[in-house]
This record gives sequence, C-alpha cells and structure tokens, in this order.
Amino acid sequence: MSSFFVTGTDTNVGKTVATRAIIQALQAQNIEVVGYKPIACTQDDEVVENDVVQEGDYGAEDNADVLTLMKTTQQAVSYRDINSYTFGHTMPLFTDQGEQIQLEKINQDLDRLNQRYQTVVVEGCFGWLSPINKHFSFADWVVTHQMPVVLVVGIKEGCINHTLLTVQSLMNLGVPLIGWIANRINPCLGHYAEMIDTLCEKIEAPLLGEIPYIYKPETQDVGKYMTNIERLTYFKTEWVR
Repeated sequence: MSSFFVTGTDTNVGKTVATRAIIQALQAQNIEVVGYKPIACTQDDEVVENDVVQEGDYGAEDNADVLTLMKTTQQAVSYRDINSYTFGHTMPLFTDQGEQIQLEKINQDLDRLNQRYQTVVVEGCFGWLSPINKHFSFADWVVTHQMPVVLVVGIKEGCINHTLLTVQSLMNLGVPLIGWIANRINPCLGHYAEMIDTLCEKIEAPLLGEIPYIYKPETQDVGKYMTNIERLTYFKTEWVR
C-alpha cells in the first residue's frame, strides 16, 4: 500500500503515457497497481465564463487521460474511482469552478485507493508547481503526503532548463525523486542523444526509461520502455511510508 506522484516539466509532455508505462511495467512484476488522476481538464481551449459552473464534480466522464488510466490497469475500477474532478476546460482555477476543488475529497480518494491496492500511481495536472486551488499547489499536496516523485521530461527545446528547475524545486522541498522518464515528443528534434546525456549528468536520480515517439502511445505497450523498474519497486517497498 504505497503511492508516488508523476509530475512533468510542463503540460503536454506525456505524463499520462509515462504513467501508463509505469503501470504496465509494475503489472509485469505482478504488482497490483492503479492510476489516479485527482483533477482532469480538457485539452480544448474552451472559453468558460466565471458565472458558469458545472453541476457536481464531473462535467462529463470522458477525459482522455482518465480513460487511459482505466484501460491500463488490470484492476476493475470505475471512472470516479480514479478521478476526483473532471472539468470541461483547461483552467478551472481561474473560474468559479475552482472553488469546487476540495483537498478533503482528494485526500479521501487517495486514502481509499491506498487501502485497496498495493501501489497507486498519482498523475498530476500541468507542471510541478501548478495550483490545485487558490491556496494549494500540487507540490504542497505531495509534500503533505510525503510522496516520492517521478519526473516526466518532454524532450524538446528548452527541456534542460525546465527539468533542472523542477529538480531544484523538488530538492528544496525535500521531496525524494525516484527518477525521471524521457519522452520524445518531437521526432524531428536534433541532438536528442546529447540532451539525454546532459540530463543524466545533471540529475542525481536515475533515468527510468526512454519512451520513443510512437503513434498513439496511449494504446501501445509502453511498459517495455521502462528499463529501471527495480528503482520503482525499491521505492515501493523501502522508501514509501
């Protein structure tokens, strides 16, 4: 019964694909594991007025990230088992809908999953310091729960800067970094190997795997790209309290 948090260097860097890879790799080790997406937002840039508030905590149970986590786990889970809030636009925090997000509900949902399964892979929203509501960030929440972190790096221009700043923040907050995953989101990017080498030199935590640029990765076996699964299982048994 443990959990760890998957964050990214930015939005759209492949956190869900990396979470899928982790779940698949752990399941191959016969570990009972589920994914959990506390807050899910659409990727559409829909304009929502401040006085328009959806009824309840779910606009529609159709978020692609949550559905991917459901399809990845071998456990029988419902949409609401692994998601606390789904919003029909990208930025609920900046509308009245942000007031609906209650940490108590997220905490209860995480506790319930932790009690039921061996491992819970918690996928964040946007980047490491992104806010949950007007008072609390994902970083604050992870520190409160003492969850170790897996960092997903979308390999693109500027990723070295974003990665090192995120790692620095993790260190400053005293959060254990299990390792990092390289996700190649730009197939035409030059000097890919040099970027990986530089990040390996700069980050003390190990590289857990490299996910290549592939067609519809959310439907593929991406667990095979996790080359340091021992690190994840070590943290599961020795570091997580």
